[in-house]
Amino acid sequence: MNLSSNRALYEYLVSLESVLSTRGRPDLSRVAAAAARAANTIPATDFLGESRIALKRVLAEEGGIFSQVESADLQDVLRQLDEGF
Repeated sequence: MNLSSNRALYEYLVSLESVLSTRGRPDLSRVAAAAARAANTIPATDFLGESRIALKRVLAEEGGIFSQVESADLQDVLRQLDEGF
């Protein structure tokens, strides 16, 4: 999954929030939602950092609810954020 902008990252976080909520992980859904909300309230570099922290937590705690493709997408997004720092 290639993110071309902060808007694309925001949309990914919103989508992830929905997936996590639907699959019974409201705790992690709130983490993704908080990172998405940060897009409109803090500077862009801080948004990227908050997103990176949130996504690392989701990856560490998701407990196997993601498909291989979803897990690979999440890891790819994290890789892109890591490269950006």
